[in-house]
Amino acid sequence: MEKEITQDQDVAHEKEFLASVAAGDTIPYGLANDYMFHAVLQSSAEALQGLLSALLDIPESEILSCEVINPIILGDAITEKTCILDIRVILNGDRQINIEMQMGDISNWTDRSVFYLCKMFTDLKQGEDYTNIKPSIHIGILNKTPLPADAAFYNEYALLNRKSGYEFTGKFILRVLDLSYLDKVSEEETHTSLYYWASVFKAQTWKELMKLAEQSESIKKAVLKLHELTQKETVRLQCEARERYRMDLQSTIKTTRAEGIAEGLMQGREEERKNTEYEKKRADEAEKREKKLRELLEKNGISLKE
Repeated sequence: MEKEITQDQDVAHEKEFLASVAAGDTIPYGLANDYMFHAVLQSSAEALQGLLSALLDIPESEILSCEVINPIILGDAITEKTCILDIRVILNGDRQINIEMQMGDISNWTDRSVFYLCKMFTDLKQGEDYTNIKPSIHIGILNKTPLPADAAFYNEYALLNRKSGYEFTGKFILRVLDLSYLDKVSEEETHTSLYYWASVFKAQTWKELMKLAEQSESIKKAVLKLHELTQKETVRLQCEARERYRMDLQSTIKTTRAEGIAEGLMQGREEERKNTEYEKKRADEAEKREKKLRELLEKNGISLKE
């Protein structure tokens, strides 16, 4: 009976959504906003299950449970100290998945992602045997590749023997979904659930999302939950705060880099000036030595022509 009530509510919400949203309207804060990303996925088990199925390339039927172990209190302020909004999941009770939505600067992403993966991988209780370590996967959903020489739509990195290619362990894995690669995928990949989800993250209008919602029930759940949460002022304010934080951080990084370049140029000019002064000093000293030599030779009656 409870399931029927929930289904009726979903149908009612879907009708309300279709009636209230103009297809061309811009989405105020989509799933590329890390706060909204976390909020939607912790609020919809169906959406989270569908995304995990796409990212891990496993049937949804194999996902028996997916527990979010770092939920946020929706509407509460996210301070700088708690600004990490990755969503961490225990899958089927025996796998750890950390999903990061990162649309900002990724210059240090490779080192940072390995650091977070290591922290997750070594999350053992005192006295617990090493064999109890759960397989750990850190997945970055990024606005561009952190490794331009190895760019692809979706990459996986693991511990392997460089000579033989033998996998050292399947418990320590990094994956990268590059959203900037979306228009470069093969024709075959455009019909995959991962492609549809990546398109959801890039979508700018409700019309795009409504079209994508037709591809799977889990995407529809994500879109409906996104619409529901955009109606909550407290959630919108936190999404706005996250956008401001990201923009301010980007601006700070650019300013710091520009200042660094300017400082480097100044240091370069200072070094050049010092080098010029040093060479001038050497030339002056050589001229003085030559003058003394001439005087000494003339004093002893020796002609320079000789």
